[in-house]
Amino acid sequence: MTAAAYAMDTDTAPPRPTGAPTVNVWVCLDCGARQPEAGTCRACKSDEVLDARKEDVRALMADVELRLRDRREARMRWGSVAIGVGVVVLLWMIPGYWAARRQVFALPVLMDQWGLMILIAFGVLKIGDRVLAHKRFPYLDEQQHIVD
Repeated sequence: MTAAAYAMDTDTAPPRPTGAPTVNVWVCLDCGARQPEAGTCRACKSDEVLDARKEDVRALMADVELRLRDRREARMRWGSVAIGVGVVVLLWMIPGYWAARRQVFALPVLMDQWGLMILIAFGVLKIGDRVLAHKRFPYLDEQQHIVD
């Protein structure tokens, strides 16, 4: 079923309790913006917004969020490895680094350098996860309920 079919299928939407607000129940999958009425997304001008009151739409939102998180984690992993290797290679170019390495912590087969690359990459990955981690649907909790 397409996103347009989800948006147009209002018969399967759960009934709204009396007095419950109808504010921002329509969600854009492209940008995550919410709005009170169906139609074109106000934020990104996408043609389709979906009714977030429907369980299958919330499951679709969770799936989109999972795929985005997986892609972001893969990019962060590759980036952190590149930074770790780059920092160690730059250290090799500093005059006196190899002499200091031999006196302080030299291991055979450059194992100390591999370990340093891994530590730097791990640190960059953890810092990047904290700084760059954002959700497209921050109002969707782990149980796939909309929270305000």
